[in-house]
Amino acid sequence: MDTKYYKIEEVATRTGLTKRALRYYEELELIIPKRTECSYRLYSEKDIENINRIKDLRESLGFCLNDVKTILLLEKDLKRIFKENIKDDVTIDKSINLIKKQIDSIEKKEQSLARSKGKFKMALTKIEDYRGMIQEE
Repeated sequence: MDTKYYKIEEVATRTGLTKRALRYYEELELIIPKRTECSYRLYSEKDIENINRIKDLRESLGFCLNDVKTILLLEKDLKRIFKENIKDDVTIDKSINLIKKQIDSIEKKEQSLARSKGKFKMALTKIEDYRGMIQEE
């Protein structure tokens, strides 16, 4: 079965990202598209899935690109450890430490979001009370 490849314009349209963002993701090594002899970027369906995963981590979950890169590298390491049945303590310890750092980062984000949520709820209550007051006048 032949792999279908897409040019950067098609991928930008399908993902809703700009071509510049796609190039930047490549520069950060978040994605590595195939290159033609003329150096055109070609993206597979797997690349597009990865791009959408990056987009989701950034937009929906609020991770910065550094965090995204760490998450993707961690996922890759974990797949490799289990697929190749790696028993190297250094590699395993590295992954354990990265996971702990990610958990800590996520917990900090949760706390920050909870604070923001509280502030917005308070603002909503105030504005609804205000609206009720002016409607009574």
